[in-house]
Amino acid sequence: MDALGHTVDGFATYDDLNKYAEIAENVESVNERLQECIEKSRLFNQREFLVGKEQKDYSRLQKMIKDFQPYSNLWLTTRTWFSRHEAWTTGAWDDLDPDELDQTFEQCMKTMGQVVRYFKDKEFPKIIANAAAVKGKIDDFKPVVPLALALRKEGMKDRHWDQISNQVGFDIRPVEGFTLTSVVEKGMLAHTELADEVGERAAKEHHIETSLAKMQGEWEGCDFLLPRFKATDTSYISGFDDAV
Repeated sequence: MDALGHTVDGFATYDDLNKYAEIAENVESVNERLQECIEKSRLFNQREFLVGKEQKDYSRLQKMIKDFQPYSNLWLTTRTWFSRHEAWTTGAWDDLDPDELDQTFEQCMKTMGQVVRYFKDKEFPKIIANAAAVKGKIDDFKPVVPLALALRKEGMKDRHWDQISNQVGFDIRPVEGFTLTSVVEKGMLAHTELADEVGERAAKEHHIETSLAKMQGEWEGCDFLLPRFKATDTSYISGFDDAV
């Protein structure tokens, strides 16, 4: 555990943002070793308890975990941010998952905010600069999120893209090679409110269309009869209860 302690204590020297992927791998390795130590300490304490021996104090291990957490958050979140941002902005439009984007963005923003606050009063200028730089990139992307979520609403069809194109005054449609970067470069950030309005309408229409299709499928094969009501010329629907 001494060697692991030295590794944790020296992690402030890992401060090259360009090597975030490599550092993140090292972080994962340290986290695995810390987890192994936790499991072993619990096992040892259980055995000591069973034989009536005084249980060894592993508070040092708990302190190591606590001290290492901000570094773990910094580098793992940095890797997540750069990899997911690349996928969101350059990946195929149809592959952009709005729920994943929203959840991952919110988690990155929250975690990096915590990291910045933690290191703010620490004497690690390069670490602070790295955390601030990544947080800045996350903050810069924030206006793009609601636009992406709006345009990736389930139910967006050609007619909805036509509505947007007609109102913004330029062509904006998911053709081949279309990406989130294309959306931003075309100037859609200035029309987020319109995109949200059309996206919401598309989602509602999709819900109605889906519900009608489901109902039609459930009614398929059902026979409706129109018998006369008693001795009148008025007919009523028979068999409706079976359909619902």
